[in-house]
Amino acid sequence: MQRLTFIGYLESYIQSLSSINSKSINRLAKEANANFRLREPLFLYALFCGKVELLLRSTNDEGLYSQYHDLTNRYTCKNMLEALETGDESLDRNYHKVYNSYACRRNMPETHSRSKALMHAKIKRLQNEKNVSNYRIYTDLKLNPGNINSYLKTGDVTKVSRDVARRIVQYLGEQF
Repeated sequence: MQRLTFIGYLESYIQSLSSINSKSINRLAKEANANFRLREPLFLYALFCGKVELLLRSTNDEGLYSQYHDLTNRYTCKNMLEALETGDESLDRNYHKVYNSYACRRNMPETHSRSKALMHAKIKRLQNEKNVSNYRIYTDLKLNPGNINSYLKTGDVTKVSRDVARRIVQYLGEQF
């Protein structure tokens, strides 16, 4: 699975915020006049795609143009990324929100794997305490025996979803 890039995230994010469902900087700049949530992600998208000049030409709102122009003079892609990663307080917090949202989404697979590993440890402890076999778990819960055995015996977190791991924890906590 490919790792999520900042540009890829921004592209999908601005499309989800936009009512026109477009990647056109011209059209998005016109919409950003009224759609305030679109402003920061749009600037970041234009900056990282090298389309800031197009964004500036397309921006009709004086205040928004001024904001974009100031940011263009202060930040290059590299400087902006550094400011976002370090939490530079001179940058508007809405830009940090966009970046933090991206970082959270980018790190989601690792976070899910850690939570499934923690649930695995809890499941093994409950299994030992209550003397419940793998067979009993996957037959009672109607789960795939191969995947459940792999998860329970070796701790292979790729074999189950977080929901399945939660179901097993809940089953062991309630049933016995």
